[in-house]
Amino acid sequence: MLLEALKYLTTPCPPPFRRMGYLKELIATEARYRRNRATWQPHLDRTRAVIARAVEATQQRRLAVVFGAGMLADIPLDVLAGAFDRVRLVDVCFLRATRRSAARHAHVELLTCDITGVVGPLLAGELPAPDLPPGVSLADADLAVSANVLAQLPLVPLDCLRRTRPDIDDAALERFAQAIIRAHLVLLETCGGTRCLITEVERQVRDGERLIDSVDPLRGVLPDRDGEEWVWDIAPRPELVPDADIRNRVRGLVW
Repeated sequence: MLLEALKYLTTPCPPPFRRMGYLKELIATEARYRRNRATWQPHLDRTRAVIARAVEATQQRRLAVVFGAGMLADIPLDVLAGAFDRVRLVDVCFLRATRRSAARHAHVELLTCDITGVVGPLLAGELPAPDLPPGVSLADADLAVSANVLAQLPLVPLDCLRRTRPDIDDAALERFAQAIIRAHLVLLETCGGTRCLITEVERQVRDGERLIDSVDPLRGVLPDRDGEEWVWDIAPRPELVPDADIRNRVRGLVW
């Protein structure tokens, strides 16, 4: 806990994103990764392999844009940096280890950005209509990668709305979350080159081989494409639940 508190105090993060809780979530995710490194590794390897396959499928290699690169554990940065003239890593904040890794490559840049486009209006007390985020363009990208971030995009905004706008009912919150997910999928489609999406498509609560519960983390907004699938043991007991394991079914797509 002391290490996490120190990281929270010393990690650069724009004040609006810090207020929303993004930095806290990033540090908590990294801590969970450290605790469960062995069970996460197969998923991280599969993610990196899908991204490497997307690199191979990309003919023109001027710019690669990667969404969800704050921790970098699932991103094959050396592969991307070795193949593209420029690599742009995009997230709301970046751990210092990520900054050090990026600094080893002169043509890798970090873009600190709200890829949902909703943070400003939410902090002003509004319920925005999610759309393509300002300041993020894929018009000149030859490869766009969304890595394990799609299902996470609505979570912090939803927490903010539940705290600040108790007048908004659950149905409106669900529509808002779905709109954020759809907007990100639309953003990927604006890339004229290769698109790569890695996302969880089911979250399971299990007792060994027995399925206790199943949740759709994409809220019905499933990408209309086939891809390879695998299991991510994201939270073996007692990480989140004392007597159950949390497992994600993940899909990797390249088109």
